[in-house]
Amino acid sequence: MTLITETGSGVAGATTYVSLAEADSHFTALANDDWTSAPEGQREQALIRAALHIDSYLYPGMVLDWDQGLKWPRSSAYDRDGRAMTGIPHALRTAALELADIFLRDPAGLDERRIARQKIGPIEVSYEEGKKRMSFIFRLLQQIGARVADSQMIRG
Repeated sequence: MTLITETGSGVAGATTYVSLAEADSHFTALANDDWTSAPEGQREQALIRAALHIDSYLYPGMVLDWDQGLKWPRSSAYDRDGRAMTGIPHALRTAALELADIFLRDPAGLDERRIARQKIGPIEVSYEEGKKRMSFIFRLLQQIGARVADSQMIRG
C-alpha cells in the first residue's frame, strides 16, 4: 500500500495527513511500542483510517484545490481568533496521530459501547454505559471549526 501524504498544498489523491515516517518518529519519541512494533501495512492503514475519520466532519471555508484527495488544506477558513488557517493545522495533525494510534490498537473503532436494547418499530436503540474516546480528538478538531453534519430528513 502506498500512502500519499498531504503536504498542505492540496495534493491530488492524498490519503493521509501525516506521513508514516513522521508518525513513526512521533511514536518512537513517546516510546509507544504498540506503534513501533506493528507491521508497516497496519500502521499505514491506521493513518488512512484517521484521515477518513477527520474528513467525516464539516469544516469552514472550501478546499484549496478541487483535485485534492482530502478536505484540508482549505481556503477562506479562519480560527476562532480570526486568523487564516493555511496548510495543515497543528490541531489536525495531532488529531490524525491520536486517531491513528487508536485505530492501530483497536481496528473496531472509537466507540466501545454495545447495544443493550434494540427495537424495530418506531426505531429505538439503547446503548450500555461505556467509553467513547472521541472527546479529546473532537476538541482538537473543533479548534479548526469541525462540526458534525446536520442530518435533515426530507419527506417527498
